[in-house]
Parts: sequence; C-alpha cells; structure tokens
Amino acid sequence: MNIYLFYILNILLLAIPMALIEISIEKDKGWGGGFPKDKWYGKSLLKGTWFDKIITRVTKFESPLNFHLIVMGVFHLIFIFEYVFLSQNLFLIIACYFGVNFFADLSWFSFNWYFDSLTQLLKGPKGSIGWHKSWVKTGKETYIPTTYLMWFGISLHFLILANFWR
Repeated sequence: MNIYLFYILNILLLAIPMALIEISIEKDKGWGGGFPKDKWYGKSLLKGTWFDKIITRVTKFESPLNFHLIVMGVFHLIFIFEYVFLSQNLFLIIACYFGVNFFADLSWFSFNWYFDSLTQLLKGPKGSIGWHKSWVKTGKETYIPTTYLMWFGISLHFLILANFWR
C-alpha cells in the first residue's frame, strides 16, 4: 500500500473518529475536564510521579487521566498491529502516531459542536483552553499550541523517512 494512503487512512479511521467520540463524551470540557473526579477514568494514576513530570514537560499538557492512558494504550496496540501485519515500516508507524495525535486534537477543536472551541484555541493563552500550556504566536491575536508544531513536524519528518525506507 502507498505510504501516503496508509497515513491518510490512519487519520480518517483513527484521528477523526477519536475526536468525535471525545466530543460526545467530554462535550465542552476538554482533556477530561467534565469527568467526575471520583470515577477511575477521571483520575490520574501518573499524577505526581517522575513519569508524569516528564510527560507534562514534553507535551506541555496537564497530567493525563486514566481515560487518556487507556485510549493511548489502545492506539499503541493498533500501531503495533499495523507494524506487524501491514507496513513493517517503523518510520511510517511513527509518522502515523504523531499525525493521529495532531489531527485528533485539531479535529476535537474543529468539529466540536458544543462551543466555539476552534476560536478559543486560536486565542491561545487569552482563550478558555486551559489544558494546553505552551503557545506559539501565529498572528497579531492568534496562537497555536506548541505541541501542534512538534507533532506535525515529527510526523512529517518520519513520513519523509518512511518514503526512503521502502
């Protein structure tokens, strides 16, 4: 299968459905903000651990909730399956992993029908999106999360490498 088609299918079949599922669950309270804190999925097993400190420093996000850990675990299993049975191109799998993260998060903001989330996202630190902690100014009054540049840049880098790996 063409690597670009493989990449696009991952976005269409993983990132966008995941964003739509999260919108349905979280509504206007992203990053699990609307989850009950007394439920297992609304808590974080990692909070306060050394691993949490590394994750929050690298991703510039709040601590991942157990819900996020399960979702990421499922995604890891899907990517392992894709590597073993479909592509055998590690660069392509890494490109898809970061691409899915980028497009799932961007799709959550783009498609969220519960509030003007894309407008709030683009306001950066002046908007109401509190779980993104680091911003890059893209215009006079617009921002994007630093992680978007990281994820998309890493994704493109590995997609180019995957093209040569074939």
